[in-house]
Amino acid sequence: MKSENQNKIGAGKMSSFERIEKVPPLKMLLYISMAGMGMLFLVLTVMFLVKASEAATATPFLLPKLFSVSTVVLLVSSFFMHQAPTFYAQDDLVPMKKHLLRSLVLGSVFCVAQVIAWYEMVEAKIFFNGHPAGTFLYLLSALHLLHIGGGLAFCSYLFVKTNRAAKDPIRTLVFIRDPYRLMQVQMLRSYWHFLDILWIALYFVFLFAL
Repeated sequence: MKSENQNKIGAGKMSSFERIEKVPPLKMLLYISMAGMGMLFLVLTVMFLVKASEAATATPFLLPKLFSVSTVVLLVSSFFMHQAPTFYAQDDLVPMKKHLLRSLVLGSVFCVAQVIAWYEMVEAKIFFNGHPAGTFLYLLSALHLLHIGGGLAFCSYLFVKTNRAAKDPIRTLVFIRDPYRLMQVQMLRSYWHFLDILWIALYFVFLFAL
């Protein structure tokens, strides 16, 4: 009798493999991609730390101030992005599109700040082929910027779709009843938070290694 009850209790629980099977293919692809990106950045960061330690006797340089500014900007954009699926769940597309637009604008500001920071490094005589650690500093920030660009492109796409749907009640109804749209918004949020965490980790590595 006891074993039967245990079987009944355990019957409703899914194994880890079953949970993985229920993850939509697009989400699984995103998670695998983020894991791959994480490994790539980890390898490059280790190489940067090695070069930074070897460059202890080289001409020291300060981290560009705009790296700090862009970090704050990205954190704020991530806050707005985090709210987007909540508004979708509440069937309220107007604040959702506003938050997507804010994330889009702040993400663009982050990109501009990063490019200006590179010019600041050039003025400090830190070139891609010059300072031992400079190569990886440029490479890591540029690679992260490239992934931000992908996020901005997808954010732009969702903003256009949301803005169009918000203007018409019928389109709004179709939009908010489409589970694929919800998955897209959730995927964008996950990707954005991933890039946010990744940049914060890189920022502190840069800050303490240089």
